[in-house]
Amino acid sequence: MRRQEKLSIFFIWIIFASLSFGQEPQHFYNVDKEIKVEGKIQKITMEPRYKNTSPFLIIMLEKKDTREIYKVEVSPVWFFDHDFHKGENLMVIGSLYSTKEKTQSIIARAIRSRGETLILRDKQGFPNWRGGPMKKKGRRKGKRF
Repeated sequence: MRRQEKLSIFFIWIIFASLSFGQEPQHFYNVDKEIKVEGKIQKITMEPRYKNTSPFLIIMLEKKDTREIYKVEVSPVWFFDHDFHKGENLMVIGSLYSTKEKTQSIIARAIRSRGETLILRDKQGFPNWRGGPMKKKGRRKGKRF
């Protein structure tokens, strides 16, 4: 690569870095950081997660064997129509991501509850709620993970 091309790429990178300076980084589904966690629900809340969107269903999950707490981002509230309860056992497959908090966080792709599997995202991590409430897609349910 020629020196002029390298300098151009460097300056473009500097411009993008300066535009995002001071902003909190957004998190995205990363298939390379996918994990499976089994545990009990400790808390269920609704929180704003992304600018100008519906609040998300958030579950605080205590891992079965280590008692670690995970903050699980499920989906927009309007998309999710399954009842969960504190103390209920849950298995989550999702993408682990870092936050400023000490709690580990997961973006859920699939959840297993009471023998039923709820698919929230496809295998690449794209949400099943794409298109908004008017295009609410049916979620596959079954015994496969």
